[in-house]
Amino acid sequence: MDLLSRMAVVAVGRALCDSDLLDRQIKKLHSANIVGLIAATRWGSLITDLAFCEILGQGPELASPTVFSYTLPNIALAEAAGHFGLTGPVYSIFAEHELMEKVDQEAMLWLSNHPEISAMVTGRLDIPPSYAEEKAPVAEFHIVSGKCRI
Repeated sequence: MDLLSRMAVVAVGRALCDSDLLDRQIKKLHSANIVGLIAATRWGSLITDLAFCEILGQGPELASPTVFSYTLPNIALAEAAGHFGLTGPVYSIFAEHELMEKVDQEAMLWLSNHPEISAMVTGRLDIPPSYAEEKAPVAEFHIVSGKCRI
């Protein structure tokens, strides 16, 4: 599992543990809950894409299918969703500014239009490339349920 995916699993797990949505014995959602996951990102899976390109540059026969599978921006979220049994919508939003505000708005749209969804896990997930101004990776998530943020 690439670093971005590991960050997503840990941060989503923390958010779920802080809520009452997670069955702590089996580390999965309570079966009655449908929960989605949305993350805002500036860079997506770029850091993994660059790593794959570096490997590919050494010769196409060295191209790693394992690394390649993590070159899609939603894979990190899919890893977290699968790990905790999330069955609602799961996707990334690319944005440069007001990242948390955008994912929370998106979550509220899902919750207001789909009453079967219990909650949405929303947050930011990024590993900036070395040339970016900001250098620190970020993985922060929280739960949006109904009209409140948990």
